Amino acid sequence: MSQRAANKKRIGIVGAGWTGATAGRLLTDWGFRVEVLEKAPVVGGHSRAEILNGVVYEPNGAHIFHTSNEAVNHFVTAHGLTRPYNHKVLTEVYLSPDDDDSQARLLSWPPQVDELKELPIWSTVEKELALLPSQPIGDNFEDYVISMMGRTLYNLFIKEYTFKQWGRDATELSARFAPKRVELRRDNQRGLFRDRWQYFGPNGINEVIESVLSGVPVTLNTEVTLQDAEHLETSFDALIITAGLDDFAGRNGTLEWRGIEMVSQHFATERLDEVLTAAYVVNKPSVRVPYTRTVETKHATCQQIAGTVVSHEMPGAPQRHYPVHTKDGVNERRNAELAAMIIERFSIPIYFAGRLATYRYINQDEAIADAMSVAKNVASNFGG
Repeated sequence: MSQRAANKKRIGIVGAGWTGATAGRLLTDWGFRVEVLEKAPVVGGHSRAEILNGVVYEPNGAHIFHTSNEAVNHFVTAHGLTRPYNHKVLTEVYLSPDDDDSQARLLSWPPQVDELKELPIWSTVEKELALLPSQPIGDNFEDYVISMMGRTLYNLFIKEYTFKQWGRDATELSARFAPKRVELRRDNQRGLFRDRWQYFGPNGINEVIESVLSGVPVTLNTEVTLQDAEHLETSFDALIITAGLDDFAGRNGTLEWRGIEMVSQHFATERLDEVLTAAYVVNKPSVRVPYTRTVETKHATCQQIAGTVVSHEMPGAPQRHYPVHTKDGVNERRNAELAAMIIERFSIPIYFAGRLATYRYINQDEAIADAMSVAKNVASNFGG
């Protein structure tokens, strides 16, 4: 499609997170007339960082950018995300239910066999590992992970964390996302991610997403839903939806979501480089505490300031942070039904992209790759 022809096509994008911003950038660059509609007063979605008493922190949890996708890497570095960061996570565990708080141990996440060998429970763990299948098996999350690391490590690192995070027994959850989120390591690789590129901006991700949207028309404080279909049809030649489809369709309760609330507190420090927790993210699997982890973003920003913010990640909030993938796949089917219903309601082409709209458990780089794909589809379908 020529740029002159593309200029005649109007593309509406619902949502100004990574997916909406990337699609908006690309389609604008290709000559389409784009408008991004965002219900919040700011862009960036869940990845956005905020400031508390001068300290950068993350109100929606830790967001470290990592990718092995060369096209995605080129895109984000072109918009200023270039500062390398190697993300390492710790987990606080109690080897015995009788241990008091002073006996908590900090171990690497994912679990490292070399570290586990130093523990008094190693003989039990070693016997369990020797009996594991050559490849993990099981259709539910618990069975799959136990077949990966044995019951002792599962109980230590996973069982109670999973119950707190998802509010349900791990046997009800799908094993499909386990390979992406759980691992037992034997190579002494302490960094959480194995991707080729990994970054964290000194001020979080805000400036990068704002750069992506530079020159792209964005309308803030504007929520659009299926009830606005007639107006959207007259305003645009096609629509990209990155919002949750139950929310967009006015069918709250159709899909299960698991949200978090970050309870954040500012602390004064004596030194400019001082932090209060052992790592940027410390997992807390024990039910002794109601939260799943602590997040102290100053570890990642290396901000030089007399103060820090420590956040406790409390699960069970009403926000749409995580799709709930049960082993029966019922929510994925419901999302597909909502998508079909929305498409049928419109007379213009409708596209879905990103974590919320496609009901997938994906990272930031995957959201960008999703946006690149949908933008290419839009251009192709209009003759580009």
